Amino acid sequence: MLKPFTDQSSRPSQEPGWDEHLSFGYRETDALWLTRWSAGSGWEPGQLYEHQGATLELSPGANVLHYGQAVFEGLKAHRTREGKIVLFRPADNGRRMRSSAARLAMPAPPIDTFLRAVEAVVRANVRWVPRTGKGSFYIRPVLIGTGEVLGVAPADKYLFFVFGSPAGQYMGGDRVIVLSAAHRAAPHGTGAAKAAGNYAACLRSQKIAKSLGYTDALYLDASENRFIEELSGANFFAILRDGTLVTPQLGSILPGIVRDSILTIAREQFGWLALERKLAIDELLSDAVEAFYTGTAAVLSPVTTINYHGVDHPIGDGKPGPRTQELLQALEGIQLQEQPDPWGWVTEVTL
Repeated sequence: MLKPFTDQSSRPSQEPGWDEHLSFGYRETDALWLTRWSAGSGWEPGQLYEHQGATLELSPGANVLHYGQAVFEGLKAHRTREGKIVLFRPADNGRRMRSSAARLAMPAPPIDTFLRAVEAVVRANVRWVPRTGKGSFYIRPVLIGTGEVLGVAPADKYLFFVFGSPAGQYMGGDRVIVLSAAHRAAPHGTGAAKAAGNYAACLRSQKIAKSLGYTDALYLDASENRFIEELSGANFFAILRDGTLVTPQLGSILPGIVRDSILTIAREQFGWLALERKLAIDELLSDAVEAFYTGTAAVLSPVTTINYHGVDHPIGDGKPGPRTQELLQALEGIQLQEQPDPWGWVTEVTL
């Protein structure tokens, strides 16, 4: 059931418990935003609904339950030290959702609708945005096929909804393992789309990695089982002995927005040589002095150990490296409006 959202002026100004440790998980806040699409009428205007106790009604024949028409995005709202609420490159999330949807034969909301929905959710839930240094407000836009189908075909009805939850650190570990018998995506598959099924395919590998004491699985390519691709939910980078920053080229991996931001910062702010190219596991283990992974949820986290064929290989001296820390500080400085933003990445939400 969904109930229209009522004015938040009567609600408490702040939720208690912000000084407690925030995990990364689902939590009902005040409001979510939702709209519907049908083949006959296109997108409805959309509106805010009460998040507390909200449920979605789906037909047993809904496409998403049978053929997996589901794509999503992830972005964050931060509270700056001056008390402003800001978003990082939200239009790029809207563009990526449109690209992902096209890959799965789904209609996607226009970018202005995407942005309006995201900002409406942030404004309605502003009391849930943690103070600087306490966490962030993680925003999840979702697009699913709800029209009934039995044979393999696209749906004729869709839901687009956006909700958010206060969130702390995601992942955060620095040890990963290569599981050579598991691949995340194949050439010409859906690896470049932020499709829900891609993550379902990673769950077993991630579970195995965690059971062995590692943060996540690091995937190799499906063609030669030789070249680095990415983690279950994060892009991968390495810094080689000559100072070159290398990340796997696009194609069967997700075009991460943080990934692109790190490449831009490295090239244009620091003047580093930053390449997108094939990176063989052997080259990584023999020549990398630092490594890290990036993502909206993960931000930027170091990798100090990679297990390959049952052997733990330290990266560099086995400790987080100085260049990794430089990149993290530069990224977070821009996201929190504490450093110049020459690329216009940060958007302030008008409250």
